[in-house]
Amino acid sequence: MPTGTASRKAQQSERTREALLATCLRLFAHRGFARTSIDEIARAAGVTKGAMYWHFASKDDLFHAILDRIRRRWLEVVHQPVLARRTPPERLFQLFDSYAELFGDAPEICLFLQQVALDRQNRRFSAQVATVFAKTARFIVNIIEEGKAAGVMRRDVDSLGAAHLLLGMLAGASQQASTTRVRSLGQLLSPAKEMMASYLLSPANAERTLVTASMSRRVKPPSASRSSRRRLS
Repeated sequence: MPTGTASRKAQQSERTREALLATCLRLFAHRGFARTSIDEIARAAGVTKGAMYWHFASKDDLFHAILDRIRRRWLEVVHQPVLARRTPPERLFQLFDSYAELFGDAPEICLFLQQVALDRQNRRFSAQVATVFAKTARFIVNIIEEGKAAGVMRRDVDSLGAAHLLLGMLAGASQQASTTRVRSLGQLLSPAKEMMASYLLSPANAERTLVTASMSRRVKPPSASRSSRRRLS
């Protein structure tokens, strides 16, 4: 087979796979995993069931592929930029900015994770998502604990409780932004960021870090390219 033909077929195959993943993410987010059928997925993606089974053996395979894509996207947009910041307060504020980018580019990510987490018909999948949430909370706890050790965050704060509070803020803001559309995600997260600063930091540190974070937005840590960010939307 000529190389050019093989390359075009590979590109078409990758486009089909991406279309299936994007379609599944949207359907699973809005309808739930159990209520979405293979026929609906193929029809919404504009492919035959045979083409779908060529790429994914089952709905379970689709779920795992989506979850893996979300993990890799989180590493690119959240984990790496947050760790690129020097101090715990800067990392805390970068966390809000990174999640605004993650959920802003693909709001279905948050809805998908919550749908699966609450799905009692597929407990093994909900357990996997619960593990994702637990690891994310631990990532935030580490930032808070580093801030306490550095003397810039309150020592009397329950780190794990604060981490889950922060995750709740992020999830709630994403839901409100994608369903009511009264405020953008960035508009909702801006006061949430200030509230968390007031809760975790001393007044002097909170004010100073807010100013620093505002100025540093002009020099954002590198993340994935815009084209790769759109793959999940």
